[in-house]
Amino acid sequence: MNMSNFKAILDLFGMSAADAASYLDVSEPDVLRWCSAEDCPPISVWQKLVELFDSIRFAAEDAAKAADLDHLTATDLNSLTFGPAAAANDRGTPLDRLAGPQRMIAAMATASLARVFV
Repeated sequence: MNMSNFKAILDLFGMSAADAASYLDVSEPDVLRWCSAEDCPPISVWQKLVELFDSIRFAAEDAAKAADLDHLTATDLNSLTFGPAAAANDRGTPLDRLAGPQRMIAAMATASLARVFV
């Protein structure tokens, strides 16, 4: 079975097929079919994924900006914690209800902060 680009995006977001089905308001069998490249999701699904990606990116930027750079050391990077993302998607679902995207926000914010030491 070939992996689709749709599946690669879900993997990046850390979302299971059940998570994606709930978030995208589609059936889990549809998600699984799109993951296997047997069929392509409709444009509305791609649009929701783009909106989610933008919400994650903006939340990560906000989390990195909120860090206290004056007192940040390189050893702090591995233990930084970020509060739940306050940004909401177009359906009003807070990002903190989505564990995979929340981990992605923390990873992106930490990577952005690591640039300070490069």
